[in-house]
Amino acid sequence: MIPIDLISKIEMVAPGTLLRRALNDILKAEFGALIVFLDDIKEQEKILEGGFYIGAVFSPEKLYELSKMDGAIILDENVSRILAANVQLTLDPTIPTHETGMRHRAAERMARQTGKFVITISRRRGVITLYYKDYKYQLNSINYLITRINQTISTIEQYKEKLDKMVTRIDEAEIEDRMQLSEVTQLINKAIEIMNLLDEITPYVIEIGSEGRLASMRVHAISVDVSMLLDLLIMDYALQQHSNREAQNLIETMKTIKFIDDVKIANLLDRNVSSESDIYDIPVRPRGYRLLQNVAQIPTSTIRNVIRRFKDLVSLCQADADQLMEVEGVGEKRAKAIIEGIRLIRKRSAYS
Repeated sequence: MIPIDLISKIEMVAPGTLLRRALNDILKAEFGALIVFLDDIKEQEKILEGGFYIGAVFSPEKLYELSKMDGAIILDENVSRILAANVQLTLDPTIPTHETGMRHRAAERMARQTGKFVITISRRRGVITLYYKDYKYQLNSINYLITRINQTISTIEQYKEKLDKMVTRIDEAEIEDRMQLSEVTQLINKAIEIMNLLDEITPYVIEIGSEGRLASMRVHAISVDVSMLLDLLIMDYALQQHSNREAQNLIETMKTIKFIDDVKIANLLDRNVSSESDIYDIPVRPRGYRLLQNVAQIPTSTIRNVIRRFKDLVSLCQADADQLMEVEGVGEKRAKAIIEGIRLIRKRSAYS
């Protein structure tokens, strides 16, 4: 799993960026390079020795030419200017490093000592390595990334297909007032699994840059869909009312639990259960957030007004158009959309 701190740095060197173009040119020429990103050279003057100040506007061609020298090249952190070149780094030799080459040892120590971003290009191995704080990351080949991304997205899409079938089943169960807590926790568990796979693949999609536009679109579409589903499930089924922000925070908590199971999910939903068997004995009713979002597509503020009036989905399903129009924000058109949506789910249930 790629550390979150590194993701923005990987994005800086993704294919399609000017910086990556320069790095690729240096690789093709079989040069080596040590590139340090600093906004203020004076802050680090004790460890920067020699070289010469440039202060030129950044361009791939200039960086390529400067890489012919042995010392470090200093860029500003926005990659807009080349500040200095052929600089020697006088670093604390007691800082631990697992690297063997002089350039890479200097890069790792520089990142650890200053907390700054450093890039090395290996002349012999032809690889680009990123260092940031205590992190190290070696860029992958485009072919490897494409294969890895496609395999993972294919798996995610299979999981998403199963998730969609589960959602269709609970649509009917919610309308018929026969939902069990176990069905909710299983659905959330599957959705969290997909979100974790998306988090795993996202850094690789970022790393592939302009080469991965289609993959990025596929990942984004699934992420938006599953994230919205999770938000609405938590707002529907948590014992305590949750805002969108609180629901999202709870999702992030679930994603960080290494071995999450249905019991843990149930307790995060404020349901006091001690074993998995307990979950199957607890009937639950949704408030109606998900149904109202999907069948009527009305604003969240209006959805909250409807739920405040009818309390849960069972009461909502018994309401007529006149009762719905008494709610602030619900006019004739929205009332008809809600009633028609409920009718269609009931009809689908009757024929399933």
